[in-house]
Amino acid sequence: MDKVDSINICIPVVSAIIERHGRDETEILVQTRWKPERDPEYSGTLEIPAGWIDRYENVFAALKREVLEETGLRVTKIFPDIKTKTFSPRDDKNFAFVPFCCQQQTKGGKPWIGFVFICEVEDKEPVPQDDEVKDTRWIKKSELKKMVTETPEKFFTLQLGPLDYYLDYYEERK
Repeated sequence: MDKVDSINICIPVVSAIIERHGRDETEILVQTRWKPERDPEYSGTLEIPAGWIDRYENVFAALKREVLEETGLRVTKIFPDIKTKTFSPRDDKNFAFVPFCCQQQTKGGKPWIGFVFICEVEDKEPVPQDDEVKDTRWIKKSELKKMVTETPEKFFTLQLGPLDYYLDYYEERK
């Protein structure tokens, strides 16, 4: 039993659906989850950049940090970028924010709960962090939708709900 399993809490995470607007179609950044020693159940599955929110870390800072750590890319735009001012009436800080959607793993794996944002990044090619991910690549949104629909077992389970919502959400907005 690892440290997380020994306490009865959910693990807070952020996830980034990273878009690149091409001439023909929007592309989404995906990568292969690669943590064979730490997470053998999900290693080898497709995912979007994501990671833990550190204690007292601002959710937007965590999102930018995780994208940079996993892809080598800097976030240039976040959607939605809705947040209140920061309140600090005592020796504390608090603010409210609106994510694109939320996600939660309710069985198996780890007890993840998190916030998903749509992002754009600097105009460079991604460079995967070898000890966590590999095969970072852009795929067309239509191809991603087909993969999520026809072969969901190829994805990190936590990311399926947000990807399905993202693909359906944008289809309805057209």
